[in-house]
Amino acid sequence: MKKFVLLLGIILAASSVFFLNKKDHKQIQVKKRVEKKETASTVAATEVEPKEEKIKIAIDPGHQKEQMSEQEPIGPGASETKPKVSSGTEGCTTGIPEYQVNLEISMRLKKVLVSRGYEVYMIRESNDVRLSNRERAEMANKSGSEIFLRIHCNSDENSSVHGALTMCPTDANSYCTEIIDDSQNLAKTIETSLCRETGAQNRGIIQTDQMSGINWCKIPVTIIETGFMSNPEEDRKLSDEAYQDQLAEGIADGVDIYMKNK
Repeated sequence: MKKFVLLLGIILAASSVFFLNKKDHKQIQVKKRVEKKETASTVAATEVEPKEEKIKIAIDPGHQKEQMSEQEPIGPGASETKPKVSSGTEGCTTGIPEYQVNLEISMRLKKVLVSRGYEVYMIRESNDVRLSNRERAEMANKSGSEIFLRIHCNSDENSSVHGALTMCPTDANSYCTEIIDDSQNLAKTIETSLCRETGAQNRGIIQTDQMSGINWCKIPVTIIETGFMSNPEEDRKLSDEAYQDQLAEGIADGVDIYMKNK
């Protein structure tokens, strides 16, 4: 009888140890799963970094297919008016309208800027629009863009005149006082880099308060006259894809420098 009781005690003790070990093992496994899940969550949270906000650039391919001869004020509160927008000039040799060349250069500029990490806001991507110069400036103002690039071609009665220039407000501009200095710096930087890249004659910067597309702006702005369509050689270059790429690279270089020094 004593042997039987002893044997039964041994069996019960062994069973207790077995069930305790099993329970401990289960608790350990649950703990490991929880720790693994917490570790995975921590790693995932570490790997998800906040998206870097891109600098946005507004581009306006100047003019459009149909001009708008109706008048609009040249600036906020101005009594002086100008036609809302003209159709621009055309190539003396190619016969291609300026609005088309402006759009081609602008689309190439957009591609270059996007490749450099910028976000681009296009005022137009078609020639069949009806947008006044005031409306274009106001679109740029509302777009959240840092700067406004207005792409144009030039013309002159003297067909030998060639080269590139930029335009910006004067020190005395009463319509966009808060952006005068930055617009002047932007114009200078882009003019220098464009001519360096393309080899175009640097015709400098024209300061003017007669451009409604500048006067209505609330962000730094410059008009970029990429070349003269009244000059046979430059007219052909302005429609050449390789030269348009050079123009885009030169303008983008200027944007990079301006943003770095801002």
